[in-house]
Amino acid sequence: MRLLVYNIAYGTGCPGGEAKRLLTVHRYLRTSAFHFSQIVGLVYDLQPDVIGLVEADSGSWRTSGLSHPEKLAQLLSEEVLTVPKPDSKYGPTSFLSRMPYLKSQTNALLARSDSEEKKHYFPCGTKKLILERESDGITVFLVHLGLSRRVRVRQLDYLRELLPKGRPIVLAGDFNTFRGENAELAEFMRDTGLVNANTAHQATYPAWKPLKQLDYILVSPQIEVEHFEVIPVLYSDHLPLVADLKIAQ
Repeated sequence: MRLLVYNIAYGTGCPGGEAKRLLTVHRYLRTSAFHFSQIVGLVYDLQPDVIGLVEADSGSWRTSGLSHPEKLAQLLSEEVLTVPKPDSKYGPTSFLSRMPYLKSQTNALLARSDSEEKKHYFPCGTKKLILERESDGITVFLVHLGLSRRVRVRQLDYLRELLPKGRPIVLAGDFNTFRGENAELAEFMRDTGLVNANTAHQATYPAWKPLKQLDYILVSPQIEVEHFEVIPVLYSDHLPLVADLKIAQ
């Protein structure tokens, strides 16, 4: 199973520097389809079996109504990815899920296999959506953890209880671990048995000068990582991750 995990910044492209963020902030109101077309090209090249999109747009004025998950499935028409209706990443009870732009901000877990998608919600934080899908006998969970360290600690506690034991699982997404893996994830990984597919601890953010590892693919002991790569492309402010995984014999 080839897994691609990518925070695509709502298709707004790569600002190219912290100082340049102010010059590109207008893209969060209206963005060119060019930026997303670069991501589509990357997907064509990689041919993943599962795609974990973080910060996707499900069809707001920002993208002229273009839904990133749905368009991606259409463009991969020969092997159409199964796309359920995207939910707001803020959760169904949040007032943010009813506001313009914000109600279209989502995450998406796409798979070639026709598997059921399950949705869970963190009890804390602004970004609450947790997605779950199975592909090739591996259950994948996609998350976008909070910006607050205190919130991330509580969200990891929730994941400890949610993740199934003794099964091949992957936990992936943007973890926002600004203090680093050792400071924020070591205890969680020890308790769950998950290990980082990124054994070289390559940084994933910011894309133009990677300094921090914010994006992760964590795998259970039942899974063998045949290949892992952080791809150096400037299509977002994050770098994409790709991993080839199989159930260990």
